[in-house]
Amino acid sequence: MPKINKLVYDEKRKFIMDTARQVFSERGYEGATIKDILVAAGISNGGLFVYFKTKRDILLAIIDQNLGTFHKRVEAVVEIAHEHSRDEVMLMLLELVRQISLGPGRAMSLHAWSAAMVDPLVKECVDKHFNALIQSFSVLARRLHAHGQLGPETNPTRAAHAMFSLVIPGYILQLLMFSSMEPRTYLNAHRSVWCTN
Repeated sequence: MPKINKLVYDEKRKFIMDTARQVFSERGYEGATIKDILVAAGISNGGLFVYFKTKRDILLAIIDQNLGTFHKRVEAVVEIAHEHSRDEVMLMLLELVRQISLGPGRAMSLHAWSAAMVDPLVKECVDKHFNALIQSFSVLARRLHAHGQLGPETNPTRAAHAMFSLVIPGYILQLLMFSSMEPRTYLNAHRSVWCTN
């Protein structure tokens, strides 16, 4: 078989991943079949196997791409955190989540989490990215703590997990399963529960 030009290969692979995202969003990861992806992409079985061997391989590639890109954007926010208040930083992070969750890959995170509950390889992939995100949130928490934007008794490691939960699964579920609450409204709602002054 002749070698495929790298640019052509990368473009075709991205096209298949984008098509699979759409199929997964319509049918769910478990409900979607390779045939569904083939039909939607307009390619043959053999054409797909040049790029991916299984449906799981496609999902793993999507997770790596989605969470890898998201992590880079979180890191960029962490880098400039010292220039902003805690609330401004949280709003930037929530806005990132809103853009991704309501974009073309809508609900992809829920499909990945569901698959991770029953597939060890998917869980390993998700865990790798989530652990990297927790490390970034830990850096953010330490910086906020050093600038007096977290309480003096705050444990930065625990704060990192709390911020992760608030920003990622908490806000994603809010956006996808309930009403599309804007970042500031969502943050203010949490503040009204936990802050008494």
